[in-house]
Order: sequence, then C-alpha cells, then structure tokens
Amino acid sequence: MNLHQRSLHLHLLIFLSLITTSIANPIYSRIGCNDTCGIVRIPYPFGIGADCSVNPWYIVECTSSTPYLSALNHLELLDVNLENQTVTVKTPTISDCQNPNGVSIKTMSIDLGRSPFLFSKSHNKFVFEGCGNAVMMDNGSVVTGCSTYCPKGSFVELGPKCYGINCCETTIPHYLKSYVMNLTGLDGARGCGYGFLVDEISYLRGRFSVAAEKASVPISLTWILTSSDIQDCCQGAGFPRNLELNMGDGTSVHTQKCFPGLRYVGNPYLSYGCEVREECARCPNNCYYGTIYEDDGSSRLTNFTCPPAYPMSFEKKSSIAIGNILSLFLHDMYTFASSIFVLL
Repeated sequence: MNLHQRSLHLHLLIFLSLITTSIANPIYSRIGCNDTCGIVRIPYPFGIGADCSVNPWYIVECTSSTPYLSALNHLELLDVNLENQTVTVKTPTISDCQNPNGVSIKTMSIDLGRSPFLFSKSHNKFVFEGCGNAVMMDNGSVVTGCSTYCPKGSFVELGPKCYGINCCETTIPHYLKSYVMNLTGLDGARGCGYGFLVDEISYLRGRFSVAAEKASVPISLTWILTSSDIQDCCQGAGFPRNLELNMGDGTSVHTQKCFPGLRYVGNPYLSYGCEVREECARCPNNCYYGTIYEDDGSSRLTNFTCPPAYPMSFEKKSSIAIGNILSLFLHDMYTFASSIFVLL
C-alpha cells in the first residue's frame, strides 16, 4: 500500500468513525456549537450564539452557566422541549397584600410582541392563590378566570395542591400573544393573593415559590417556525408538517413541526440529528412499546419488544440488498475521496 492509498484509507476510517459516533450519540446542536448551558440543553433551532440558531429570535446567551433568550426581554430559559415544540421560561407573578379598605384591585400585563412565541394553550394553567377573584383578559375580552372560597378564619396555604379552598385553577381556551391579569376583591385580612399563568408540570412538581420577593414562575411558550426556517427534518421524521394554532379571535397562526417516530431519539430539526432508540436498534423494522404516565403529567416509554420476524428468504434478500447498497456507498465514497485528493 503506497502513501496515497494509506492516506485515503485513513480519511475513510475517520469518516466512518464520525458516522458511527453520530449514530451512537444524538446531535442536538449545529456542528461546532455547544448544546448545553449549565444544566440546560440548548437544541437547534435554538443556539448559543448567532451562528448556532435558526434566526435571531432563537439566540441563547449563556451567562454564568445560565441561559437567557436575548431577543425576548432577556428571559431566563429553563427548558426546551422538541417534542412539544415549547420553551419554558421564567415570568413574573402578580400579587397584592393587605389593603386598608378590605378590597384591592391589581393589574399586570405581558406581551410577546412580534416574536415567534405564543403562550401555550396545552401546557399552561391559570392559577390564583388567595381570597378573591382573578381574571385574564386579551384585547379587552375575558379569556378565563376563577374565584376562591375562603372560610372565615382560614389562611392561604400555598402549594401545588389546589382544591378550590383558598385557591383556584383553570385552563386557557386558546393560544395567546398577550394578556392582562386582574386581581379583584382581595380580602386584606387574610394575607396576600397571587395570580399567575404557569407551566402545568412545573406547578405539579412545586419547584418554585410565589411568595418570594420579586417571585417568578415557569411558563411554557410555543415557538413558531415557518417553511423558510425548516429546510429539512431528520430521516426518521420525514417532511415538516403544517399546524394551525387557534388564537381565539377567528384567526390562526401557522407553524411547521418535525415529527420523529417514537422509534427515534435526538433532534428532528437537524437532518443528521436522529438515531434509532437503543431498545429498538435490534429490531429489523419497528418495535412495540408501552407508555407509563406519571402523577406529574410526564410520560415514559417501556416494555420494548420486536414484532415477529419476516420469513427467512425475505430477510436474506434484504440483507443482500443492504449489503449491496453499503458496498455501492463505500465505493462512491472511495471515488469521491479520490477525486478530492486529485483536486488537492
């Protein structure tokens, strides 16, 4: 083997090793970009730095191991969920305490402006803790609201368990771009009232406090992608699908989403981002699995099994066909690499 052949052989081995590495470990960010900031994974279309995100709205600034959405009022980023197409961020609560007249009115508004983010209908709930009423409005129209029952002499108990006494919760009927929240009828003799839109799973887990000074809560935002944003989904996801998100005023917002089959893990928004689940990799075609739903609303897959094998003759033919395809692929790669060396 001469020097040229050895060099070509070495480059081919490196190429194949890169393929093997990408299969063994899913890639979540663009090549050359960091995919974590502190303990938070930052998958594409988000990215740490301008060259790593799909557009400026999705740029993440990593400061002291804490991620922030630079273009969205520098909100702290807690999680990016590719499956739900949501991002969880911290937003302030609205609160009011004792009033000499016994009745108080407090208002707070949040507007996502022209950003590609919406308050998620499916992953948030509206909560009021205290004694009184809370209403959420959008462009002057009531979106949702609830009232609490506070027995005489009772005190507000804060926490994720809300049964209608000193606390109420409800859903929002559609996606929102902005909202105004009003707290009314607060009884100052019974402490404070707190109103907030909150990510449902975070609320069930109770990993925050609304009574803290300058309190904030996790909230889920749905992110929007257009056809110009998504060039390609990964092989396990096929083509991007169009979705319509109801805005409640007779209009809809269109978005595109990559849906990988449950057989795959990784990032479907990168053409090279998906891999077959380890539990399914041994199955020649698909695999069967069950779903376990946890108390906090999350779920996980379990009991992976392979479907019945195809007849031996078909398997043998398939193996031969795959072997032929692989041989042709390696031959083409060898030819391509040779042409590169010739050009160099």
